[in-house]
Amino acid sequence: MKIAQKLTLCLVAVTGALFLVGGYWMVSQNFEASLEQAAAQNAAQHTAQRLSVEDAALRLAMQQASGESVLHAAGLEVAAAMPQAQFSLMNEGWANLYSRVPQQVDKNMLIDAARSAQDGYVLRKAQENTYMFVASTLTAGSTQGTLVSVFDITELYAQRTAQLHRFWRLCAVLLCAAAVLTLCFTTIVLRPLKRLSAAAASIAAGQYGQRTQVHTQDEVGRLSQDFDAMAASVEQAMESLEDEVRRRDDFVAAFTHEIKTPMTAMLGYADLLRSRDIGQSAREKAADYVYHETKRLEALSLKLLELMRLGHEGAGLESVPLSAVFSDVRHACAGLEGANVTFADARGVWVLADKPLLADLLYNLVVNAVRASRPGGPVQVGFEVQNDTVALFVRDEGRGIPQNELGRITEPFYMVDKSRARAQNGSGLGLALCQRIAAAHQTALEFESEVGRGTTVRLPLQRGAAP
Repeated sequence: MKIAQKLTLCLVAVTGALFLVGGYWMVSQNFEASLEQAAAQNAAQHTAQRLSVEDAALRLAMQQASGESVLHAAGLEVAAAMPQAQFSLMNEGWANLYSRVPQQVDKNMLIDAARSAQDGYVLRKAQENTYMFVASTLTAGSTQGTLVSVFDITELYAQRTAQLHRFWRLCAVLLCAAAVLTLCFTTIVLRPLKRLSAAAASIAAGQYGQRTQVHTQDEVGRLSQDFDAMAASVEQAMESLEDEVRRRDDFVAAFTHEIKTPMTAMLGYADLLRSRDIGQSAREKAADYVYHETKRLEALSLKLLELMRLGHEGAGLESVPLSAVFSDVRHACAGLEGANVTFADARGVWVLADKPLLADLLYNLVVNAVRASRPGGPVQVGFEVQNDTVALFVRDEGRGIPQNELGRITEPFYMVDKSRARAQNGSGLGLALCQRIAAAHQTALEFESEVGRGTTVRLPLQRGAAP
């Protein structure tokens, strides 16, 4: 059963129960008021009957009639004067002296009413009718008796039953209308939940861009906002996962491509050296190619191992003097052919870093800058101090990098100029390793480049404290 139907049933059941109880109480209160009003009227009529009987009995007694005959005669006289009156006169022994009552009312009922209704009234049901009995004692000379007045109030009960029947019918109509209106209302109110359900089903089916777009200012609206926020997080996570899978696939494809070409050539030259008798010049050329490609594959494997190590171990950061880092890089760059590298004076500057990793990062950046520059082109290694940050930079005046390439240059095996990079024994892993080292230092590389005018790579680091 749908929630709208459940809510409709609950609301109609509660409303119907309250309506029925309230309606029955209201009809009962009206009936009680009518009954009390009828009792007051009947008591007044009974009093008039008693006074008439006593007056007639007093007159007849003055005419020297006997006691019980006086009451009988007085009853006849009052019955003639009040043809609609229904009453009974009884003596002290509960014998009827005069009686004009409905046929359904027997003597025992009259006696019971006479005993119970003194100074009040009693109700008794006789067959299909309901009667009100009002009784009081009267005196006729030396004789005492009891006057019992009988009033048919069946119509009063019939009116109450008719009112209840009308109320039940009205209640049934109103509850049906309430059920229809409540169902429509709950369907409209719960419509956003249908959107939530549909959006959840779409997201489960892989449509992560689905949103509910419910803007109500209630709990459902807040639930919709939380759901959309969750869906956005899921979409972002899936995009990140897909991007990671794509990068991994690209990495595997690039790695396979990188090793396939040299391995094929190396196998060919090795087979040539093994199976054929070739000249000394060709033999030296083949051996040189095999050696060159073997060294490149060795460098490639070392770079991959370094990347994997950084991905699992991270770096241990401590305050190190920047001048010591520059000194290590300067010594490492001494063997670079055609290098013109200058270092800023970093005495007194300390940074929070892993010294060997930071030196390796700067060395890789310098190597890239030297390869991108003309022979003897200037390469500057310096820094800028800003509050608690020391931004290292490597600047060259080389070929530069196109703007559309800047976003991918730190991807493994990505090379802007592949032919030149391979000719310079490049693997496409240098900047990827640098970016991983930067991440281990809780920062990232920043690139500024213009084609034909050079490139600047910055690395913001936290400033260290001197011992």
